[in-house]
Amino acid sequence: MTMIQQVFGNKVRELRIQQGLSQDELAFYCGIDRPQISKIEQGKVNVTLDTIERLSQALKIKTSLLLDETKTLHPFVKWAGGKTQLLDRLHNFMPNEFNNYFEPFIGGGSFFLNLAPAKATINDFNSELICAYKCFQDDEAIILLKEELKRHEANHSEEYYYKIRSMDKEEGFFKLPIYVRAARMIYLNKSCFNGLYRVNSKGFFNVPSGRKKKVVTFDEENFDSLREYFRNNDITILNGDFEEATKSAIAGDFVYFDPPYDVIENKNSFTSYAKNDFGKDEQIRLAMLYKKLSARGVFVMLSNHNTAFINELYKGFNIHVVNAKRMINSKADGRGDVEEVIITNY
Repeated sequence: MTMIQQVFGNKVRELRIQQGLSQDELAFYCGIDRPQISKIEQGKVNVTLDTIERLSQALKIKTSLLLDETKTLHPFVKWAGGKTQLLDRLHNFMPNEFNNYFEPFIGGGSFFLNLAPAKATINDFNSELICAYKCFQDDEAIILLKEELKRHEANHSEEYYYKIRSMDKEEGFFKLPIYVRAARMIYLNKSCFNGLYRVNSKGFFNVPSGRKKKVVTFDEENFDSLREYFRNNDITILNGDFEEATKSAIAGDFVYFDPPYDVIENKNSFTSYAKNDFGKDEQIRLAMLYKKLSARGVFVMLSNHNTAFINELYKGFNIHVVNAKRMINSKADGRGDVEEVIITNY
């Protein structure tokens, strides 16, 4: 029953935030005390049919939609550091109320898509990934993206994989339509070894083939749901530095940082999601930004490895240690349980 309660609570939270309602406002509209609303969203309450009916009326939706988890948005790529397994913990540590949402290291976007905010700014330094997100904002681009992905699926082979992989070495690659670059990135992500995204020092994708006989590159229903979400909400998509992505954040907004992680000693790790590695200097610059945003009255949450270096950088803030599994690594002994931290300024 606990899992069912958690699924229901996540759904209530998602719909409430999508409609721009605070917990107090939802409590007023449905006649349920705010502390009880909070417990429902945390999955701590076995709700009655009367409560479900009240919530659906307050949210102005059909009861079936409130109970239907299939419409929850999902990432369209597998991404190193993805937060799907930690969604419950992230929801527990996020602020109860906030205005605009910012995620400067969007990656696969599992938390962002699960949250589905009505107004948000997302960013990533990886231009191929951002091409894909931008396709969901355009009716023509998403149709062309699907067609291109189906073409990749039909032509898939070992030889074809390496032909597509080498496209980024060709002159004029960055002038190609965004749906072409997006389809290439998604195809490579679905067909490469272990779903690992990695580039070399020159910025070229260099992961070997996963030797799959058949590749499925996308889920039609999820793509359609993503298109619907981006069409009906105010989502700004950027491709630049993480500091630039948070410039417009003001008091009451919520910023979630999920950067390339600090390296754990004696563990195989990598930060080559894009051409520029994210080393100690960048971790320090990010910590300085975290403190500036905090002083500005912005709610800030950050994920990283539980290392002494990270603990020192964020000394004085709330550091919550959580366990996670590393599922993407080129070597089997680099996978397994790791300690992460979720750091909040509230």
